[in-house]
Amino acid sequence: MASEVNTADHSPHHPGITTRCPTTCLGVYTVGDLVTLLTTAARTASPDATHAGEPQQRARHTGSCPLSCLHLSVRVINALKYADLPPRTIGALLHMIRTDQLTEVRNIGRRSLAEVNQALTATGFDVRHTNLI
Repeated sequence: MASEVNTADHSPHHPGITTRCPTTCLGVYTVGDLVTLLTTAARTASPDATHAGEPQQRARHTGSCPLSCLHLSVRVINALKYADLPPRTIGALLHMIRTDQLTEVRNIGRRSLAEVNQALTATGFDVRHTNLI
């Protein structure tokens, strides 16, 4: 049987976090917090970049990066190809989101919007104030 954890000894980001600590010690309260924690951990753990020419540096995604940097599913990529003005860069996709054009694209539903939201968050873009989902 597992021993009880004394919550008085635990607070977000306290020194000496172990595997016996509750998840709140990591500062994880929401799914968004968990996604942010995991993507940050993945970026620091992976020394190779996704952009050519940056072999030993972490990838820096910007609005001028191609959509392939987001690693979206084929279903979402194909739907975006048939938009009135298909986005070619992350910046163009963000513009579509901010102007509510993405929700008007055929075959882009809640599942696709959630995937785009997750991909943008995973690459470091702040989409908390967008109306993706």
